[in-house]
Amino acid sequence: MPIRLSGMASGLDTDAIIKELMSAQSLKKTNIEGNKKKLEWKKEKWEEMNTKLYSLYTEKLSSLKLQGSFLTHKTASSDESKLTASAEATANGTYTVEVESMANAQYMTGRQIKDKNLSMTSKLSDAGMGLNQTITVTKNGDPETAKTFTVEEDSTMRDFVDFLKSAGLNANFTAEDGRFFVGSKTTGEENSFTLTSDFTGDDGLKALGLMDIDAETAKTNLAANSADQIALVAASDARVKVNGAVITNSVNSIKANGLTFELKGVTSQPVSVTVTNDSEGVYNKVKEFVKSYNELMKEMYDKYNAKSARGYNMLTDDDKEAMSEKQIELWENNIKDSLLRRDDTLSSLMTIFRNAMQKTVEVDGKTYSLSSFGVGTGAYTEHGLLHIDGDAEDGLYASKDDKLKSAINEDPELVAKVMSGVFTEFYKTLSDKMSASSISSALTFYNDKQIQSQITDYDKSIKSWETRLSDLEEKYYKQFSSMESAMAKLQSQQSQLAGLLGMS
Repeated sequence: MPIRLSGMASGLDTDAIIKELMSAQSLKKTNIEGNKKKLEWKKEKWEEMNTKLYSLYTEKLSSLKLQGSFLTHKTASSDESKLTASAEATANGTYTVEVESMANAQYMTGRQIKDKNLSMTSKLSDAGMGLNQTITVTKNGDPETAKTFTVEEDSTMRDFVDFLKSAGLNANFTAEDGRFFVGSKTTGEENSFTLTSDFTGDDGLKALGLMDIDAETAKTNLAANSADQIALVAASDARVKVNGAVITNSVNSIKANGLTFELKGVTSQPVSVTVTNDSEGVYNKVKEFVKSYNELMKEMYDKYNAKSARGYNMLTDDDKEAMSEKQIELWENNIKDSLLRRDDTLSSLMTIFRNAMQKTVEVDGKTYSLSSFGVGTGAYTEHGLLHIDGDAEDGLYASKDDKLKSAINEDPELVAKVMSGVFTEFYKTLSDKMSASSISSALTFYNDKQIQSQITDYDKSIKSWETRLSDLEEKYYKQFSSMESAMAKLQSQQSQLAGLLGMS
């Protein structure tokens, strides 16, 4: 900013005068800045609301539109230390289950070779391995899966471990314990492996505390107290009898007749698994939806009918200087709370919500709605909030007959069809509302593009006004400078005339 010396001839406080002149002109720019800030606050309010609406759409409606959500079952195992179970919609009744064997991964724990002081960087030859020998790993006895490793002069323990991993095994060597650990990555006979060397003496795999495992040995369980002090666990499949039918799997999870059994141990006696309708779980799903729905409806109604902020203009910097931080916060909150008042988009969403809960579904020639199961709106003064007849936590409706629980227990399939129909329609309506357009982005319930465009226009206007005001200020200073020059010239002429006339 240039340094100006003004008022030398006139004695006027030119800076103060120009500041006052500019203040009047700057008011238009200040108003634009205030409107922009208000629009940014409105955008923030909509972003918060959009997050809540989208959460209802994804976390509640996306599952409630599926009939399977209302046909859930619960299971009970007579011995959960041996097995647990979960049921699909098709399962029901009681099952007798016997776990004859568990699925295991093939595993070999090597003999200790601490006396050789080996580490991952040690050469295999230092462990006593013969050079140029070939080590081969195959999976499930299939020669096409064979991977080979040749022991060379510079080959290290780490190189060997990396080879085993590249062949699809878990492998590690711990210098502190001085032994190798080698195993399949997953359980089941199909994931067994062989590990062989073309050297069969002490300079073969035995030098690393390991043993050759061929296809036959891979089926063997070898205890660690054997002569070589090497432990070997053979790969095995899980084997289960469900109501007398034998089922096997490579993992400890078995599916049968709509049930998934998670195996935890071999049974000494049959375990009873009972499957029943999860009426309480279905009821709670509907109840949780009603709670989320009501919270959103109340928030939308409160914002739409918020108190007017008339008389609360946007604060200028001068206004804020005369106020405390608390006063500023309260003042601005009055404006923020009113930003969605009488908002057309908000009104449209509330209408969508109300209409969705009144939709009807036809099942076997009969028409049903949520109200058929005791789920409906209350008094007009509640503005569309939902209630469930017989809900123990709802003081106004707790004494009513619990139609919803009765229907879930008596005819769960009917409840599933009606609920799914209503929520599917609601889901589709919200999907359509979130479609991208020229004024809104996809997955957005409000005109975010339009708001951002308006904010951009305000930015352009503010920048334009900054240029205009700068030019105007420069113009004022030039005008006062010209006046000062003229007055200084006049004063000089007056002094000369006074000198000619002999005046002091």
